[in-house]
Amino acid sequence: MKECLSREELYHAVYDILKHKLTIPTWKSYKESARLNEDLYLDSIMILQLILHVELDLGISIPDDMLAPKDFHTVESLLNFLEKVSSERSLEKEGQV
Repeated sequence: MKECLSREELYHAVYDILKHKLTIPTWKSYKESARLNEDLYLDSIMILQLILHVELDLGISIPDDMLAPKDFHTVESLLNFLEKVSSERSLEKEGQV
């Protein structure tokens, strides 16, 4: 998949991962304001699995030193983080960073 995805593409990709790959029972609660832990019931292991699927399925490389708990509070904060990482990686590939 292409490196720099739109927010909408990221939103749907994360939804698909949660519903079809991690098969979380709370996928119906998925929306930008949903809290990953409290609303979607993702524990730390599931969040790591989500990150792994994002890297493998979407081709977005996420360096370990960029991982911070604040980026995994809500779907919105996760999407903001993925947009940032995706755009930074895309710029690096183009040699602009």
